[in-house]
Amino acid sequence: MKALFLRGSVPPKKEHPEKLHYNHISNCEDMWTQLFDHFLRVTDSKGELLYEKGRRNHRNDRFVERWVPLFRNYKPNFEPDVIICRGGFPYYDALVKKFPKAKKVYYGAGKRYFPVTNFTGYDLFIVDSEKQKIAIEKKGKRAELFIKPAAELFKPHNVQKDYNICFMANGVQSKIKRHKLLLESFAGTNYRILNLGNKDPKIVELAKRLKINIDWGGWSLRKNLPKQISRCEVGICCSTNYDSCPRVIPEYMACGLPVVVTNNVNFWHKKYVTPETGLLVDENKIEEGVRKVINKNINPLDYYRKNLALPKAAEYLASLVDSIL
Repeated sequence: MKALFLRGSVPPKKEHPEKLHYNHISNCEDMWTQLFDHFLRVTDSKGELLYEKGRRNHRNDRFVERWVPLFRNYKPNFEPDVIICRGGFPYYDALVKKFPKAKKVYYGAGKRYFPVTNFTGYDLFIVDSEKQKIAIEKKGKRAELFIKPAAELFKPHNVQKDYNICFMANGVQSKIKRHKLLLESFAGTNYRILNLGNKDPKIVELAKRLKINIDWGGWSLRKNLPKQISRCEVGICCSTNYDSCPRVIPEYMACGLPVVVTNNVNFWHKKYVTPETGLLVDENKIEEGVRKVINKNINPLDYYRKNLALPKAAEYLASLVDSIL
């Protein structure tokens, strides 16, 4: 089988300098690139992975990673059997239409799971939540729930537990990540919180008013996050339902942290949150959930490796692709 994976664009190099250069696929910071590599291993296939607007290529024995100025002007020198599109980017359409015989798979997180093609031309939609699955099936299309793993760099570190709670969320997204809800949930408590992400001055000021015991770790390269995460006991995600399977959930678990997640977040609840991995809670019971998880001394690492890690996600994706070929 020959596969084409459309990855789309990435943030500017100045924001993620390490993402654009890696010596080996295991050092790549981009989970989707690693997932495609695992997928090709599982299926014993070869293919191409396309980013937009970059300036370098990467090659291994399974795939060529190409950075192309414009998707619509590019055509691989092979006929793909399957095209996997990640994200709802308009510039995918012209390229996808060049291969009418190829089977096409679409994945888009959050609001982007509605493709620009208005559901035409795709054989399978992979989604994060039951809500999204139902919405697509109402359009008469096939949709399947999917696993979003963490990049391979997320691993436990043997460091001292300096904090009770890890809250990995950028301040610029505070309305979506709900920093205010997180802080208000722990007002008047003695929990030690580590926030990883850029700071919002208004949120910092709120934390001071509420007398929250919080350290602001700031933004850092993804390769530096696992050691910081490992300093905590529990990872929290309390986003609005705009967020779709936030990647912090598998990243926490890959680092050995159980999770407390509010039940409004769009993701495959039963697949990710089990008695082995943490708790789903109402938004007014976040502190209670953290207390219960800490008392149970949960470690989700075995469950994550057996059910959610990159090799498992690749096997599952391969089975879905096989079902439409």
